[in-house]
Amino acid sequence: MTSKPSDERTEANRHAWNAQRFDAWLSAFGSPEAEARRIVAEPGQVLRRLLPYLRQVAGKRICNVQGSHGRVAVALAHLGADVLVIDFAEDNRRFALELAACAGVVIDYVLCDVLKADELGRNRQFDVLVLELGILHYHQDLNRFFQVMRELATDGGTLLLNEFHPIQRKLYWPEGPHHYFQTDLIEADVPNPAQDGESLGRCMYRFWTLGEIVTAAVNAGFRIARLDEHPDWKDPTIPGSFTMLAEA
Repeated sequence: MTSKPSDERTEANRHAWNAQRFDAWLSAFGSPEAEARRIVAEPGQVLRRLLPYLRQVAGKRICNVQGSHGRVAVALAHLGADVLVIDFAEDNRRFALELAACAGVVIDYVLCDVLKADELGRNRQFDVLVLELGILHYHQDLNRFFQVMRELATDGGTLLLNEFHPIQRKLYWPEGPHHYFQTDLIEADVPNPAQDGESLGRCMYRFWTLGEIVTAAVNAGFRIARLDEHPDWKDPTIPGSFTMLAEA
């Protein structure tokens, strides 16, 4: 396929992720009031993939990178964390701030290209960086991405990445490349949480191998403390996601 220039790809992704997003979250979760009640009642359910690695979060400064609708951020804030979300979709921000208000917590939410997050004046401020499910395949420069993450983390801080497994995304996702080592960009639908079949727009994806992910993190100055692979929820014979715990 013919690749668009990088700035055009970024703008296309930005436009796609701002299209009808608030309504999509309403369809997926119901009203912010209803979802806030569920989060307050069971924050551990929202954080089930993260808490075994995070343990105590109260009092920690946490950056939820590309935090989207804010459910993870609100659950962390409910448990006592000081949370900043970085994302570039205004509809995501709107839903997240309404969700936080309904849950009775405060979160900070910055609209920003995450690759420019080191220009926010928050460098070396976060004890924990939390990244969950559907982060890396939106980036074409993985080395730069992890360099920015290292700038945000305090010395001795933690990066917790819970992400789709490259095998699941590259080989088994219907719109994936079906070739583990392919490096070409893929144009595909933006995920629609409403599951109604309607396309919310198209954006560009770059699917990385596990080796590329780990290498980029190490090159940025992180030390890998743990790497766990988890079975796919539909087919437990293949990995569906992985969790990487890295120390700055």
